[in-house]
Amino acid sequence: MSAPADATPMALPADVRRRVLFTALWFVVASLLFNFLFGDRGLIQGIRQRHALARIQEEVRTLQVENATLAADVRALRQDPWRVETIAREELGLTRPGEILFLFPSEESPEASTSPELSKPSARPR
Repeated sequence: MSAPADATPMALPADVRRRVLFTALWFVVASLLFNFLFGDRGLIQGIRQRHALARIQEEVRTLQVENATLAADVRALRQDPWRVETIAREELGLTRPGEILFLFPSEESPEASTSPELSKPSARPR
């Protein structure tokens, strides 16, 4: 028996080929668009990086201002003896010979005065 003539593969009609190519083209375009928007170097990632860059630049400016302030304090401490004296008087409570220092009790917060540790009697033997 001989094979029928219809057994040879037939070429797809032009309509079907066009639809397949059109579908494949749209699939490629959609995947490229998706990668353009959401990929590692995509548009959304670029926007996030620009925001992060702006935040970091603002932090750098803030740190530069703080650094300049601290550098001015260091210069004042090295060159200005009155600055050192002011700190010694305010923070350490030091005085010059012959001066009288008045110490006033600071107001405690209500939380500190009602803490259980302060209201407990001492457990030390006398």
